[in-house]
Amino acid sequence: MYRRGFLLALMFAVAGCGTTQMSVTGTGPVQTVSRLAIAPGSGVFGDALAVELFNSGLTIIDANQATTLVGRAGLSDFEITSTAGYSALQQSGIDAVLTVRSVDAEDGTPESASIRVNSTADGSVLAGVTWQNGWGGQRGSIADRTMRKNLSDATRDIAAEIMTRIKAP
Repeated sequence: MYRRGFLLALMFAVAGCGTTQMSVTGTGPVQTVSRLAIAPGSGVFGDALAVELFNSGLTIIDANQATTLVGRAGLSDFEITSTAGYSALQQSGIDAVLTVRSVDAEDGTPESASIRVNSTADGSVLAGVTWQNGWGGQRGSIADRTMRKNLSDATRDIAAEIMTRIKAP
């Protein structure tokens, strides 16, 4: 009797949890990327991802530097992912642009993120990642904290996926 109850409780506990999910696009290494610019508005998640990509061997151009480079071409920061923005960045020796949009949970942990790496040569998507954090039980519970990833763990996993889709120097 107790065994059936335990198995039933275990079944509900497992069914009430979800692991981190990641959807990745990109056919594999098609272009060498050594200098990567961070698009303005990529936020804390974008900055953390940039650190992980730097640790993987890329040269990172932060959002302020990227804004300055496109500003010199007479463009505003929101035009960084336009054809003219890509051209201005490419003339400055930048190979690709990283754009990040993310949502944080109430406790400050990342909830989800959408990441794109676009070539400055033609604007094509070299790598794209959609990431969603895991969950378990009620928010803040031990099960939930066990299933969820913090910012550094999430960006480390995403950076590893991105690096499989671009050629590093």
